[in-house]
Amino acid sequence: MTRHSQRYRTTTLPFSYRDKGVDFELDSFTVDDGDRIALELNPSQTEIDIASAVSSSDSSGVPNWDTVTLYGKLYLPEETIKAVFPQGERAQPPAKLYVTIRCHETIYRDRVVISKSPTTSGEYEVELEVPKNTVRGTVELRPYLVRTEAHPGEEPNDYADQKNFRVASGKLYYIVVDRDNDEERAAIDGERVRFSQNAHLPDGNKLYYLDFRNMSRPKLWINSDHPRIAEVLQSRGSVGAEARMRDVILDQVSYGVWVQLLVRAGSAVDVEGEVEHEWQEMVLQTFARNLYDTNNVPEATRRLKGDLSDPETLPHVIQRIDSELQEYIDPREQLIHLMEEGLQI
Repeated sequence: MTRHSQRYRTTTLPFSYRDKGVDFELDSFTVDDGDRIALELNPSQTEIDIASAVSSSDSSGVPNWDTVTLYGKLYLPEETIKAVFPQGERAQPPAKLYVTIRCHETIYRDRVVISKSPTTSGEYEVELEVPKNTVRGTVELRPYLVRTEAHPGEEPNDYADQKNFRVASGKLYYIVVDRDNDEERAAIDGERVRFSQNAHLPDGNKLYYLDFRNMSRPKLWINSDHPRIAEVLQSRGSVGAEARMRDVILDQVSYGVWVQLLVRAGSAVDVEGEVEHEWQEMVLQTFARNLYDTNNVPEATRRLKGDLSDPETLPHVIQRIDSELQEYIDPREQLIHLMEEGLQI
């Protein structure tokens, strides 16, 4: 793994942050239980096309892979630790290191913890699983170093002092897992259309609508009656004002969509903790365990069904759902990026 000095940009955050403070390199991947395939990347390459490696299909034309696993390393330099933690915390930094997995097309987001607190400088092995039923098109991977404890000091300083503040990040990779001709791959479809010209869509200035007419395959409609918003949502960049605005809009949309999907999936759970449709299973697998702090998914889904059905517990479970989605989506991150761009204009 190449070691090199980093040039850091100055941010408008009220504390020290390093957007290139974590070295991130991917070197290989596997498809299901197949042999590991080496990635021969150029030093500056961030887009990795593995669509051809996972394009095999069964007789019905449906891709027959389940999981792509990517392998690599993270390197956390000592200079990053010194830059984002005060002297007294550098020996045992109260931080965790994780990689986010995000797919805009299916509004999927997850994270894989690479190192729990304390996280010291050094090299860490990375193994990231990407399930087929949660993604489509391009998947984004990015590492973050995140503070895990509030700083006990009362005096203001140049360091982040609150729990869950991100203090460093690294290279953003774009993993292409399929092409446009694989539209049937996603559990949830999306399309941009003018609401004003479609009778089955709501009137007014709605930004989006989640359509459950086909319960086996919900569809997300984005209102192209708002052409500027629709244009921003098609932005593919990772920096700049449009990319930041796109991410904030997607966070807003995904929050409302996830609430609907989670409530509908939880309400559909049967007495054995099972559901009928693939998207319902995906939603419950993603959220139910965290909502009830258990690794037993059937137990968690049954409890969710009960809480959603009881008027006395409904407000409390909605509050837990809100808290979980705020943690899952982390809208603060994208809002901070957007504010940074605004202050530079």
